[in-house]
Amino acid sequence: MSHLPNHADDLGLEDGLEALRAESDFSGPIDPADEHDSYDHLALVHESRTEQLSTVIPFVERGLERGERCVYVADETEPTAILEGLRDAGVDVDAALESGALAVHTAADSFLRNGSFEPDDAIAVLEDAIANATEEYDGLRIASEMTWALHDASVEALVEYESKLNRLLPNENGIALCQYDRERFPPSVLREIIETHPHLIYDGTVCQNFYYAPPAEVFGSDEPERELDRMMGTLVDRTEARAELQKRHRHLVRQNEITADPDASFGEQLQRLFDLGCERFDLELGAMARVDTERDRFEVEYASDDHEYLEPGVELPLSETFCAGTTGVEPSECVDDPESDGYGDARVYEEFGLQSYLGTYVETDAGADRTFFFVSSDSRDRPFSDAERTFHHLMAQWIAYELEYEERERALQASNERLEQFAYAASHDLQEPLRMITSYLQLLDRRYGDDLDEDAEEFLAYAVDGADRMRDMIEGLLAYSRIETKGDPFEPVDLNAVLEDVREDLQLAVRESDAEITAEELPRVEADPGQLRQVFQNLLDNAITYSGDDPPRVHVDARRRGERWVVSVHDDGIGIESENSERVFTVFDRLHSHEQYEGTGIGLALCQRIAERHGGEIWVDSEPGEGATFSVALPAVGESPTPSR
Repeated sequence: MSHLPNHADDLGLEDGLEALRAESDFSGPIDPADEHDSYDHLALVHESRTEQLSTVIPFVERGLERGERCVYVADETEPTAILEGLRDAGVDVDAALESGALAVHTAADSFLRNGSFEPDDAIAVLEDAIANATEEYDGLRIASEMTWALHDASVEALVEYESKLNRLLPNENGIALCQYDRERFPPSVLREIIETHPHLIYDGTVCQNFYYAPPAEVFGSDEPERELDRMMGTLVDRTEARAELQKRHRHLVRQNEITADPDASFGEQLQRLFDLGCERFDLELGAMARVDTERDRFEVEYASDDHEYLEPGVELPLSETFCAGTTGVEPSECVDDPESDGYGDARVYEEFGLQSYLGTYVETDAGADRTFFFVSSDSRDRPFSDAERTFHHLMAQWIAYELEYEERERALQASNERLEQFAYAASHDLQEPLRMITSYLQLLDRRYGDDLDEDAEEFLAYAVDGADRMRDMIEGLLAYSRIETKGDPFEPVDLNAVLEDVREDLQLAVRESDAEITAEELPRVEADPGQLRQVFQNLLDNAITYSGDDPPRVHVDARRRGERWVVSVHDDGIGIESENSERVFTVFDRLHSHEQYEGTGIGLALCQRIAERHGGEIWVDSEPGEGATFSVALPAVGESPTPSR
């Protein structure tokens, strides 16, 4: 049989098990076994009838589809079970049997047709069967149950037969699948049998057999020396494979540590990824560039190290770089031989002397697209592996996410700045007309107050009050808009001291309402002290204001919840309907009229914005007439605030 497994006319592993490889629970490679570069002799080691049939049925079905003659040699499996399995797979069994494309035999009329088993006789029978099959069909495909050998053949004879198949099949148009029941064959026998098969099927997987012993080793005089060479080669291969897996694992762990570091800036993380990639891919330089395919533009944005040509700010035509290959159908490109890879006239090769490249196109929804790549002026002695490409792709995915996040952050910052500008204009430009309105209203009252009747005085008072309330709302909007941009840096804050300051500010309200404010020992938190004072001021003032008819009773406490402290302000006031528990935090949305309770409707919205800036939250638990508890979650000292991304 031909040694080229991908040729359309071959019978071999690629075609012979194509149906198996399409199964979701089947996996397989494969590379040729050492000293046996064809794919025509397989051993199926199975532990159950289900496992056996799930391999054999697709194997035979594929042969019939390809126009081969298929022979099944049954021993312990009833031939009807094989035929029914093929029917369930959609094969027209009756037509295949009638035409001769399918035949089912027993060991008695095949391996033991002369009354006993002789390896040379069995090989001769198989040669004749292949010759007869190829007169009418594309080849012969045989699947044999081997349990008959337990009582009709010696181990030596069976090993001899299987080894001689390895001489016969590469030169004939045939493929053989030998089935061994692991529950029936002793381990010592299976060990010797396995060594005679270049490829094995076990547990739904096709394996290259590292323990394969070629015929020259089985029958040659130098068998011990060749077996020793093979064993040592296997040990080396496995040691190298294990070392490579450990290396991949270490790199993945390091990549996760780098990308998950909350204290590192994007630039710091990117530099560490560059260093990791240079080590992983054995390349000199990692870089990221802005690219514009329409303008054929390439501009280096970051580089991991000093480079004669690729420095941040350097611009080139995109078409003169290896990165041009990432802009096609596939978003990644590997170059290990610029001449053969189509970059022989590229500037980065001819002038810069770059020989190797691994890069990925990073598309963003906003801002410029990028390419993330690694290069070297040294040529590679091997192509980039799938594992290396996958590792690079994972890094590029993180880059894409971070770029999107950075762009959203910039957009949000710009939006906040515009909001602050608007709020400033509102506080400045709108307050000036309001001051003028108030001044003229007061002037009217002074000059003509004695001439106004009772209704006119009332109307004038309404106008002045409305102007004052509008001024308060504008000032509140200004304070709300500046929570992010005008806040102070976070620092350890003693909440006991903050509460004491607020109590002093509220002395007049406390005396007038006969309020009682008690508190437990409060913790230290990581926060902006001025903004926390605003929170306590609003919550305590609300607790006093909405106390109802009885003197206010307010209690402040705190409890630890993970990395946060939850500070709560309890009151026994009028309470809040549960359906309004979110509404109370909406800007300018009031639950009560100005006649009932004064206020701008922005205090709790301000508290919520402050809590969010600190990476926390605020909520209320309340029932009408049962009081309310407002709780704020704040980061404990030593825990960095983490606003949601």
